Amino acid sequence: MFLKKGLPMNNVIDYLKEVLKATGKGLKGYLKAECKLSVLTFVVLCSGFLLIGIEHWGIKAFGIAIVDIIPVLGSGIIMVPWAVIRFIMGDTTIAWQLGLVYIVASIIRQIAESFVTGKEIGVRPLYTLISTVICFLLFGPLGALAGALVAVIIKAIFEVKFIRRL
Repeated sequence: MFLKKGLPMNNVIDYLKEVLKATGKGLKGYLKAECKLSVLTFVVLCSGFLLIGIEHWGIKAFGIAIVDIIPVLGSGIIMVPWAVIRFIMGDTTIAWQLGLVYIVASIIRQIAESFVTGKEIGVRPLYTLISTVICFLLFGPLGALAGALVAVIIKAIFEVKFIRRL
């Protein structure tokens, strides 16, 4: 593509280096955003677990917040089976409370995710959300993670192109 326009090979390599550098910056921002979201999830889970009287609430909230980094599955991979098992065991009150804590944590994270991720990688929240949804629809659960990466790469390409025009 670049060579058809008659750009020398050095310009293409320099362009790719600039795009990679900008992409690296974006990925660093994405990881920073995920850490912030994990802390938010941790705080919500700690509050919920403390309110409903879960033993070792801090340790359990920490473990679930770490697992929450997994796109799409997130904290649900632990919270849903935990609530179902408690329900089957006859502890329906705790089961419903765990379910409620999970729903609240999920809603708060979903609302915050687009804003925090968009701010950290320098992409508007709506674009990050659209990219994530499209990639999820195309590639499934791994696409949710790829969505932010795609947004970062597209932003880097446009950023480098814009800077080169100036």
